[in-house]
Amino acid sequence: MEQHEYATGARGAAGGVADGRMGGAGQLTAHALTGAYPQAELLARRFADADEADAHRLFTAVFGLYPARHLGGRPADPHGQAARTSWWHGPTVHRAASAARPRGLRRARPDTPPGRVPAPAAPGRHRRPDRTRAAAQGAAAGERRTAARLLLAHPLVTPDGPHGAGFPLILRHADWLTERFGELLGYPLTVGPAHARLHKAPLADRAVPGFGPDGYAALVLALGAIADRRVPDLERPEVPALLTDWQVATAGPDGGLALDRELARALLAAPAPPAAAPAGIPALAVRRLLAENPVVLTDELAAPERAWLLGRLTAEAELFADFLGLEAEIRAEGMALLDPADELSDLADGPLARTALLVAERLVEELRPLPEEAAPPAVLVPDALIDGTLGDVTDDYGLPEQPECDYLADRTALRRDVLGLLHRMQLIAPAGRNWVLRAPAARYAPQAELHPAPGGGRHSRND
Repeated sequence: MEQHEYATGARGAAGGVADGRMGGAGQLTAHALTGAYPQAELLARRFADADEADAHRLFTAVFGLYPARHLGGRPADPHGQAARTSWWHGPTVHRAASAARPRGLRRARPDTPPGRVPAPAAPGRHRRPDRTRAAAQGAAAGERRTAARLLLAHPLVTPDGPHGAGFPLILRHADWLTERFGELLGYPLTVGPAHARLHKAPLADRAVPGFGPDGYAALVLALGAIADRRVPDLERPEVPALLTDWQVATAGPDGGLALDRELARALLAAPAPPAAAPAGIPALAVRRLLAENPVVLTDELAAPERAWLLGRLTAEAELFADFLGLEAEIRAEGMALLDPADELSDLADGPLARTALLVAERLVEELRPLPEEAAPPAVLVPDALIDGTLGDVTDDYGLPEQPECDYLADRTALRRDVLGLLHRMQLIAPAGRNWVLRAPAARYAPQAELHPAPGGGRHSRND
């Protein structure tokens, strides 16, 4: 239920308020005479006093700069014919285990980088340019979709940053983007001459890697110091790294850091409260889940949200296709919005991702319910099965190579990283000290055998 509670704003960190913003976060909206740093000190104390989970939630409430996360590739059934079928037994996108790049966790390199607008092809010398109203409207719609996708993947965009090529599009369509993000997701969008910032709602599991309560406290103090032209404390290595990622700090000509005071002040400014959903219609809560997460299972929604989504599956699929270019895979358990361009995810492809998908594939083959049985949204995974499956995969395909990890010497780290990756992609979920395998994991396994061979046990392994 954590996803639902985040989306509705029903629960926050200690001291949170019901609209999904953190109590005290709004203190930075007032431009007090004392400047930004004293107010940043107040927020830093809140971070320092919070536990790990509350600090992560407070961070996303104040900044809201996490990327969306979606599975890649196209739906297994492009025409939605399997909408009433369980993921356990429906069409799959299975590829041979030896495939170089498994679908869903890969980062394709499209011809046009995310946020970069391709130059229009020059018309032929004797060709009359097509300037019809329909063509112009189609081009504008494509530009808006490109800008919206860029903001969903990278909520902070600056002209000189890594995604600056898309900044002119955001400026050009700022009014439309502001209205659309506010109407559909309740996300305020701030567009200025030197930055565009999409304010997302709190989401604890999108915290910045390497940060904890003390790190967040140091971050806001550094922002406050930069905003007030003080010398920031950048001793903690994670702080300047994030400030550089946000373009608050850039490499200067003398080898030092050039600090952007105005951007630092803008980042500390809390957004206006998100618009509430119309009475009795939980549209914002469900759409936020769909926009930010790989999969939404109806069983995990509260009753009003579940009823609303089940009544609008097709309509929401069309809405997100038009707004963000995402394609829906609808099953009996829920909906996944897939990104055919493989841009809307913060998880990179690589050997670890391939190992994780192989583990998921084999767990599905072991635990998938038989066709005549009920198809639950998730099944419990015996702990020993995880270890055995991971051992089988690494025996068959070798250990994944990661520059920062020696998995040969640390098998515990391999287990942790594989399960962590599958969890972030929402193919598994924690259940106390155990794990459950969620139905969407079956989209990566071979097609279910509807009529098992005689003598084949339910959990028998095919050699």
